[in-house]
Amino acid sequence: MASSSEVGHAKNIANLNLLNTNIVAVGAIYNPSNSKLLLGNLQSIYTNSFAYQKSVNDSLAPYSVAVDGREVIFKPLNRELTKLRKAYKATEGVTEVQLEDFMTIVRKLKGVRKETKPKTNPEEEQIQYSVSQMSYDQRTNNMDLLIALLQNTPNYNPNETEYKVQTYQDKKAKMLVKTQNVANTYVPLNNARSLRNNSMYNAENNLVENANKAKDYLFTILDSDSPQYKAISKIKFKKR
Repeated sequence: MASSSEVGHAKNIANLNLLNTNIVAVGAIYNPSNSKLLLGNLQSIYTNSFAYQKSVNDSLAPYSVAVDGREVIFKPLNRELTKLRKAYKATEGVTEVQLEDFMTIVRKLKGVRKETKPKTNPEEEQIQYSVSQMSYDQRTNNMDLLIALLQNTPNYNPNETEYKVQTYQDKKAKMLVKTQNVANTYVPLNNARSLRNNSMYNAENNLVENANKAKDYLFTILDSDSPQYKAISKIKFKKR
């Protein structure tokens, strides 16, 4: 399911196509002195922005799959660690100090930041991703500490597979793979978004600025009571 921000970008692109269609209908009286507002330039901006948005859409799917795959590994961890604590506590000879060491590591493993809704500013998107990725990297590193503690606890040798050291070593290996998958799929998505955002909002010849200026020009040549004027006035272009 597309995020509200991606829908907003797509709406701007669709609206430019609608504006271009209206300009075609206006005919020869549409003759701006600003070359950026010429129909040919507006059509070129639409074509480029449409292609960039498609690239974002194509990159978003594998990134979402990678994020979901990572969540499958990390989400059950809190419940599993609660059960592991009981297994560790039941081990013969485990002291209160060792149990506190165990809980210190567990608190770090559970301390991942809650992810927020996607940002629309590209710099904010990158910051959010970096913070989130770092938190998962830290959890994976803390899994190493947990494994080391279990390995160095005398008498820790549970019969149940889910509590064995090898089980947690396997979990850590999967965590590394899933976290790297997210990183690998984020790079092309971020690059695609940067190209799209530049075309639509940041470049000198960007979609939103030129579309709004084209609307302003149209309003100088159309009767404010005309159906064309009223239809064009409803076409909105917004900075994201």
